[in-house]
Amino acid sequence: QTLVQLLCTLTQRLAGRSYKMAISLGGGGSASQVNETIDINSAENLITLADGRVYLKGGVTETNVSAYPDATAAISYTGTSFSVASEGLTPIAIAWDGTFFWVIQGNSNVSKYNASGVYQNVNWTASGVSQPYGMTSDGSHLWISSLASDRLYKFTTAGVSVTNFPVASQDNTPTGLTWDGTYLWVVGYTNKAVFKYNAAGVYQNVSFSVNAQATQPYGIAYDGTHFWVADDATNTVYQYTTAGVYTGINFSTASQETSLYGLTSAGSALWVIGPITDTAYKYQNQIGVGSQGGTEYGNQNYVRIK
Repeated sequence: QTLVQLLCTLTQRLAGRSYKMAISLGGGGSASQVNETIDINSAENLITLADGRVYLKGGVTETNVSAYPDATAAISYTGTSFSVASEGLTPIAIAWDGTFFWVIQGNSNVSKYNASGVYQNVNWTASGVSQPYGMTSDGSHLWISSLASDRLYKFTTAGVSVTNFPVASQDNTPTGLTWDGTYLWVVGYTNKAVFKYNAAGVYQNVSFSVNAQATQPYGIAYDGTHFWVADDATNTVYQYTTAGVYTGINFSTASQETSLYGLTSAGSALWVIGPITDTAYKYQNQIGVGSQGGTEYGNQNYVRIK
């Protein structure tokens, strides 16, 4: 028997059981060398697509999709979401503080949710903020951008106003904002660019344009490695390096929310929210075999065995 036939036979015979075996795979095309012990009947390691193709995970990391076109993993909707409709309409922005989600509505009301999306019976109005468009957490406080006053406002999680500062000198329509652990980054709708400020409101003379991708940028998030910018024009989220270079990676939210406003990073996931569905949706790097087309990039290396 050929190696492919052998693996297929073993897969069929061991269905419903959990076995491990040491194998060595190699060859041309998308195949790569594997020398390790892997579970050939695991839902994670063995993937059967609807068209009958069967792939076995090699367990190595590979980002070169030109050399390994089947070793892909795309950012996509996970199927996890939670509604905020009961607490108000027109959700504009969402923030994650490391433990809880915070959502601000168009009327400046802020609501608190746990990691599972359960409302925590906490609701307050961001006093002085008109036309809120962005919100982020610095770990202890919430920051909110105001389109009406071109300012950023800082609040305690109990809703007490702490301070505010203007950003109009860089962009007079601040929309999304995010915290990188030290600095605030604000995306401006007018100039289609992202601007960096310290917590005292001093512009750091650092910015980068997103106009080539996002012509209607509303949300921005920092995941600890990259920036992500949400574009309402295309219902797409784009990834940038910390130097502001577009990486070529993006994902669409159109199947869930067509008015893409709010964006936040929570661990390894990104969450978006908008006023059409009044729902927060979770997106994550989905390990598996992607289709040939769309935005994909390698993560786990798979070998086609059938």
